[in-house]
This record gives sequence, C-alpha cells and structure tokens, in this order.
Amino acid sequence: MRLWIALLLIMVIIIGTGIYIENQILNVTNLISKKIDLVQEQIKEDKWQEALELCRRIEKQWSAQRELWSLFIHNHELDIVALDLARAVSLIKERDQSAALAEISVIKVQLVQLHHQEVLTLQNIF
Repeated sequence: MRLWIALLLIMVIIIGTGIYIENQILNVTNLISKKIDLVQEQIKEDKWQEALELCRRIEKQWSAQRELWSLFIHNHELDIVALDLARAVSLIKERDQSAALAEISVIKVQLVQLHHQEVLTLQNIF
C-alpha cells in the first residue's frame, strides 16, 4: 500500500511540475510576443532607438529563459529564436526597416511554433 501511495505522489509531482513549466513557457512566450509587437510598431514609426533598447531587453530576457528551459525544450528551437533576435538587433542598428520587420515576423512565427509545441495536447503526446 505504501508503494502505491509513493507512486501516486511521484506521479502527482511529475504532472504538477509539467503543468507549471508549460504555464511558465506559455506566459513568457506570450509576453515576449507582445513586446515583439511593440518593437514592430516602433520600427514602423521610425523610433529606432526605442526599438533597439526594447529588442535588447527582450534578448536578455530570452537568454535568461533559455538557460532555464534548456532542460525541458529542445535547444535548437531556443537557439533559433536567440539568433533571430541577434539579427533583429543588428538590422535595427542599421535602420533597415524592411529587413528588420521581416526578422521580427520570423521571431513571431518561431514563438508561435514554440508555443504550439509545448501546449499539452494529444497530438504533442503522440
């Protein structure tokens, strides 16, 4: 009987941790996505310095999250977003509006894909 209780407790801990991590990932990707939208608006309004500062803050936040998530998510997806953010910062520095907006769009797509990969669904389980 003790074995069943211990196994049940372990399962509850594993499931609870998984749900917590999923919520954290979804919350952070939503937050970063909203910030990316702000960067996009600032670029369209030719507010290059504000866009650059915000993009650098996003890059720092992503680096911190990447270290935490590397145990739970494939590093490749995390690295792709980091590379895209670095490219976006470079393009914003150069004030290349069309290329910067294209790179921002790529980051948004990557975040959506990451979001969909980490949502707990039967498709993702199997």
